[in-house]
Amino acid sequence: MSEFDQKQRKFPCVYMRGGTSKAVFFHAEDLPKDENEWPEIFMKVMGTPDVKQIDGMGGTVSSTSKIAVIRKSDRPGVDVDYTFRQVDIKIPRVDGSANCGNISSAVGPYAIDEGLVEAVEPITVVRVYNTNTDKVIEEHVRVKDGHACMYGDEVIQGVPGSGSRIDMYFEDPSGSRTGKLFPTGQKQEVFDVPGYGPATVTVMDCSNPVVFIKASDLGIQGTELTELNNNQEVMEHIERIRGMAAQKIGFVEDYMEARTKATSAPKVSIVSAAQDYVNMDGKTVSADAMDLCVRAISVGMLHKAYPMTVAVASGAAAKIPGTIVSELVRPVEGDIIRLGHSSGVTEVDMKMDGETVLKGGVTRTARRIMDGYVYIR
Repeated sequence: MSEFDQKQRKFPCVYMRGGTSKAVFFHAEDLPKDENEWPEIFMKVMGTPDVKQIDGMGGTVSSTSKIAVIRKSDRPGVDVDYTFRQVDIKIPRVDGSANCGNISSAVGPYAIDEGLVEAVEPITVVRVYNTNTDKVIEEHVRVKDGHACMYGDEVIQGVPGSGSRIDMYFEDPSGSRTGKLFPTGQKQEVFDVPGYGPATVTVMDCSNPVVFIKASDLGIQGTELTELNNNQEVMEHIERIRGMAAQKIGFVEDYMEARTKATSAPKVSIVSAAQDYVNMDGKTVSADAMDLCVRAISVGMLHKAYPMTVAVASGAAAKIPGTIVSELVRPVEGDIIRLGHSSGVTEVDMKMDGETVLKGGVTRTARRIMDGYVYIR
């Protein structure tokens, strides 16, 4: 482009918070029909690759470097199709191998406010087909005066203030990418991690592929916060385990390739028994308030809350005997599992039939932050 041609490309969009994440939302019809053009657009929208993402909308962490593409669905029993993209920060990569549960919670409100779904008071049920996982998410959205409600008394850990409650149900979440709840065929196994030795893990595919690791096998307490990002020895240990899981379930041919070719899946959950800790807001979280202590690693950094797809997988793993999660979780009666994460405690409602996962429910809030055009070079 010459110095005399100063035009930029622009796309209509909405910037939304969904749960503890933020994403730029697009109508599919406003993007090129050739999806091969999308990655370059999305990286420019976010300002990737750049650790500061200074020339785009990204917020320098995985939870704020996300894209959602929505279209009205022609599938029976489904209202809208939703495609998620995770935009890496440091490397020029856009990953569509997994879904984001937090961003999923904003799809229902977006669809209502954009006129893709008729607003029905007091609650509109929006059925969302996620193209990344070929799974359906049912969302119960509070509605008033033709729009999704924003204000309410629902508080979720990791988001200041309160908002309008959104009830989400991940239906039949097993085998989202691999077709199997336990894609390696085992409920737990020992990885001989190069340079580190044995680690007992559970590899599970429920809403998203996840590898569960015991905090004790990493030599940590399990209550760590962002200081974990600076512990290069532990973070490398985690990434090697994640890479081995990716190789074992067929995402990459060699475990070292996962850090560039499978950055979003599998997810990582570090698990330990319920224990006291201080959360991201400096508040003490009591062991009595949770059934399991968890930490998530997302795109190479500690997640400052807990991904909702990983919450559903954690709840399922807690309910199925033989996983490392079931051995650490406090004995629970009923369907609710309380997960103590970096920002506080999140409840996940697991509906099981024996060891079959029927659905996992979580509660979120969402809010439209901005709408208009995003400009890219």
